[in-house]
Amino acid sequence: MTRIETFVLSFALPFLLAAPGARAAEEKAGRSELWKANCEKCHGPDGRADTEEGKKKGARDLSNAKWQKTISDDRFAKSIFRGRDKMPSFAKVLSEEEIKTLVKEVRSLAAQ
Repeated sequence: MTRIETFVLSFALPFLLAAPGARAAEEKAGRSELWKANCEKCHGPDGRADTEEGKKKGARDLSNAKWQKTISDDRFAKSIFRGRDKMPSFAKVLSEEEIKTLVKEVRSLAAQ
């Protein structure tokens, strides 16, 4: 191996080894564009509502698995559609299919 190849390899190797793990962590923690555009401001990327806006509005921690077990998918969908407490209605913003997608995403928060 030439000195140039050794130099390039020594520089690139740490990035190549870190990339798969970084991508996996990003995908696990990552949320859909739908979530980011409509939910993340208050509920945050992990659903814990640990954001400035979430704290102001008293947004619920959606990652709480024990609480989630007590709520039906229909109730989640109605809360998104109609709004609840300080949470606004998304009836004019989201389609029924988008609301169903968000309900699935909320459910995935408890699994983390």
